[in-house]
Amino acid sequence: MKNFTPTKLISYLIQEFFYCLFLVFLVFLSLSLLINFVEEINFFKEKNVDDLIFTVSYLSLYKTPNTIIELSIFIILFSGILFFVRLKKNSEINTILLSGLSKLLPILVPAITSFIIGLLIIFLLSPISSSLLKFYEGTKRLYSSNENLIVINNNGLWFMENTNYGFNIIRADTISDNNFSKLKNVIIYNLDQDFNFLKRMDSKEISINDKKWLLDDAKIITNSPDGDPNSGRSSYNIDFLSSLNINDLKEYFSNANTVSFWEITNNIKKLNERGYSGDELKVKFHKYLSLPLYLFGMILISTIFTIGINKDYNTLMYLFFGMVLGFLLYFLNDLSVAIGLANKLPLALSIWSPIMLIMFISTVNLIKINES
Repeated sequence: MKNFTPTKLISYLIQEFFYCLFLVFLVFLSLSLLINFVEEINFFKEKNVDDLIFTVSYLSLYKTPNTIIELSIFIILFSGILFFVRLKKNSEINTILLSGLSKLLPILVPAITSFIIGLLIIFLLSPISSSLLKFYEGTKRLYSSNENLIVINNNGLWFMENTNYGFNIIRADTISDNNFSKLKNVIIYNLDQDFNFLKRMDSKEISINDKKWLLDDAKIITNSPDGDPNSGRSSYNIDFLSSLNINDLKEYFSNANTVSFWEITNNIKKLNERGYSGDELKVKFHKYLSLPLYLFGMILISTIFTIGINKDYNTLMYLFFGMVLGFLLYFLNDLSVAIGLANKLPLALSIWSPIMLIMFISTVNLIKINES
């Protein structure tokens, strides 16, 4: 850093930040791969898989991009801490001040860079991550006890359930009361192993209690011995046992990680049309929108205990500060989202509140740094 023209200085700061980002990213990537690998090993250890290591390895790789997105705020936080600690220990901030440049420059450069990284995550990485996660979940479903197919389209909600005698194909118009405990206008087709028709049950409403489905005012069409549907119909309540329960349905339709930023609004619209609010997808949508600003704020807040104080600490102490701050941020995010999902606070506000708090604290700290 012998020549302190702004252009060269900005280029130098960007290179230094990317170097720190690369180191922190490698650590988080390694941890993510290791954790995912162990998780898949535990899942497949009792399964009959020919190429166990290969299967576990590629599934771990397919899941990792989503894990990296989830951890992106912590990756940027620790990258910012490492970046400012390096500048501080090398006395480069004082050198920048002596050159007549603003003390905010080494803060704003990595902050703006992180904001751009957030945009790239939303527009480029999220479609790739969601596609890989869909493949990951589809592959694991083949090895799990639950091989049921669940989809939603313009014709309603469709479930295909594997049974001991064949298959059940279930279609419902809508969900009642924003809850999967009741389905409206339901048709259930019973098929044998060769997909031959056995029986059809129609019900205006189905109540789901765990895996027991109660068909209200059901009408049944059965298959007569000669293969023609029996014209006789009866109308009464029927108990129908299914391998699907409320949690299975909710988890499938609200798994926001399998939906990219570009698809979220369309998926929310489909769920709303079928009677489900899709709050989990709305949370994900606002998290995507807020991510660039969140990453920007992570850089700003990492200055509080690095260049925002005059005292020097060893590297382990800075790491400890970062872990404490990361834990507080994680707790604050989860608490805020839980309050929003419980309708104690507007959902959008519950997502943006932690970010507004971070930006307020960071702005006060920046003013303090600039005046020092």
